[in-house]
Amino acid sequence: MNKNESAKCFNEQIRKRWPRWTPSEVEISDWLAWLEKYDYAAIAEAARAHLAESRYAKPIPAQLLDHARKNITNSRPQHQRQKNSGVPEAHTYIMCIDKSDNGRGPVGTFVPILIWPFHKTYTAETCRRIAEEQCVMHSRNGRNGVWEAFYNTTHLEMMQCAATLRGTQPLNLPAKPQS
Repeated sequence: MNKNESAKCFNEQIRKRWPRWTPSEVEISDWLAWLEKYDYAAIAEAARAHLAESRYAKPIPAQLLDHARKNITNSRPQHQRQKNSGVPEAHTYIMCIDKSDNGRGPVGTFVPILIWPFHKTYTAETCRRIAEEQCVMHSRNGRNGVWEAFYNTTHLEMMQCAATLRGTQPLNLPAKPQS
């Protein structure tokens, strides 16, 4: 909503439901800023729900806005309702592609390369360097096997590649970077 719409929504949906409440100018300003993030229908439904469960003489912003967020989430299609775990989707993986000379190695096992902290952006070169280091480390640390890095790929593609290496479907390796 824009400022005018949020003011209208505040007056029609919140002030009218709590008529004895006299908000200060600062409270009104805060409410208008909060309401701008939502649409009118979500706030109207949230105000109804909040009033029904509230025992207070004035609206509680956190509770009302929580109802608004739930209304928005529930109105989205199912595929958009997935909660963000805070962990980004990996696009760089390492995989054991063959047994080592001693016959050991978990062929088809793959590991996503995620670099912490997640909120930073890392260069492709940094991701490649870390993936290559992980390949060496996995080869040495008792896992053995021949490990290789894969870039710009998805979890599904890696699962398909792993199945191929285990002999359950035709080989279709993800693209490797061009040097």
